[in-house]
Amino acid sequence: MFRSRILNQISSTIASASSSSSSSSSSSVTGAPTHHLITLIRSPIGLPSSSRNTLEALGLHRLREKSLHPYGETTAGRILRVKELVHVSNVTKEEGKLLVKRRKSEGSGLELSKTRIYGGGKGLIQNQQI
Repeated sequence: MFRSRILNQISSTIASASSSSSSSSSSSVTGAPTHHLITLIRSPIGLPSSSRNTLEALGLHRLREKSLHPYGETTAGRILRVKELVHVSNVTKEEGKLLVKRRKSEGSGLELSKTRIYGGGKGLIQNQQI
């Protein structure tokens, strides 16, 4: 569901960009994957420092963190060094930018009322008189 919403946003962005630009620049927006979307799925705890340094070079510091890198020999070599720890998807630049954005779950944060502060994990809690 989330992926289809992103694809709809991307297709509308590409359609508006191609209609407003000239025909020479519209050939560069093809929809073919041009970037790696790299997600850290396993922790580097207990591994050599070279593995941790490689993940840091890829911009991955926390589990389930994502980073976007263009295709290239350097990026491919880094991915191969930590292939057991990451998941790699081939995406376009626009799709990758939307997927990299960190999404907060609903109900995160605090809900303020006149007299009390409620945690946001279960939604709003009615202020009851005791």
